[in-house]
Formats: sequence, C-alpha cells, structure tokens
Amino acid sequence: MSQGRSSWEAQVLARLERYRQYPATSRLRGDEGTAYLSIRIDREGRVLAARLSRGSGHPALDQAALDTAYRAAPLPRIPDALPDTLELAVPVEFFLEQ
Repeated sequence: MSQGRSSWEAQVLARLERYRQYPATSRLRGDEGTAYLSIRIDREGRVLAARLSRGSGHPALDQAALDTAYRAAPLPRIPDALPDTLELAVPVEFFLEQ
C-alpha cells in the first residue's frame, strides 16, 4: 500500500470516528462490539452505499455503525492515483471505557 493511500485511509477512519455515536440504550446495557462495514464511495467522497459485512452481535450497534457512514459523508476525496470509485472495509468499534 502506498504512503498516499494509507494516509488517505487514515483520514477516512478519523472522519468516521468523529461521527460515531454510541447508542445510549446500548451504553446503558453495556453492549460492546465491532461492526464491519463495506462502504462504496465516489471520487468526491460521497457515500454511494454502505452495508454491514459483519455484525457486532448487537442490532443497535450495527445500525449505529451504518448511520456513522452516512453522517460522516462526504468522506475525504479519493486521491487522483486511485480509481474513481472505491469500496472500503472499515471497522466501527463500540467499547465502553473501564
């Protein structure tokens, strides 16, 4: 993976993290987990589609992960060296601090 791509992917993950919201009911129940998303974006960072590729085991956390992808849009623009449309596999983590 090129340095440019890894830097861009780090920017995408940072933006998703800023828009992640832990559902209050899940937090109260102590639900934790990681939902894995497949997100398709265009050159300008628009989210064309987001789907759950592997669930966290908690439907509310899975939905919150999907909501994160759309709330964070537009994501950072795809670098010119990469294709116009990309599909990214990203984890969205929900863990309570101890």
